[in-house]
Amino acid sequence: MKKIILIALLASTVTFGQVPKLELTPNGIEPIIINVDMKQASTIYNKTIEWLENSYEAPDDIIFENIENKKLGIKDVEKTVWIANRIGVDVNYDMEYTLKIEFKNDRIRIKYTLGNFLKDGKKLTTTYKDLFKKIDGSVRYNYDNAVTGIEEKLNAKTQSLNDFIMGINNGEDW
Repeated sequence: MKKIILIALLASTVTFGQVPKLELTPNGIEPIIINVDMKQASTIYNKTIEWLENSYEAPDDIIFENIENKKLGIKDVEKTVWIANRIGVDVNYDMEYTLKIEFKNDRIRIKYTLGNFLKDGKKLTTTYKDLFKKIDGSVRYNYDNAVTGIEEKLNAKTQSLNDFIMGINNGEDW
């Protein structure tokens, strides 16, 4: 019985504070909720503002919604979410996105809305929906790297926000 209790305690410690992984589907990316170890939404909000200031060159230019202690919305372009080889030449694709962050005591909700791809700074008519087959929703041939790249970039961004809020050192302090 003691072993079962110990295993349950260890399992809950390991899973507490983990950031759920975002997955791209034909319907986009489902919102996730991250539990944070802080009591006040205002503290979480202030740490998020600080993260924006440290993570973006001009945070004031990308914030389109700011309701203090409740919600933040940013619109930006994520650079090089996907590299495709077209006739022997690597082509970088950037992607527009909107990130909404909502604050409650002890948790935040993250919602990404994906926009168009960009190539060489020019907006394409291609969106994430074009990466999937229409009938069965599977990833189209040759687009696995695009889906993986988008998920990796957005998961890294979300993990960065969580780590900043939680005060987790990423090894850059000296």
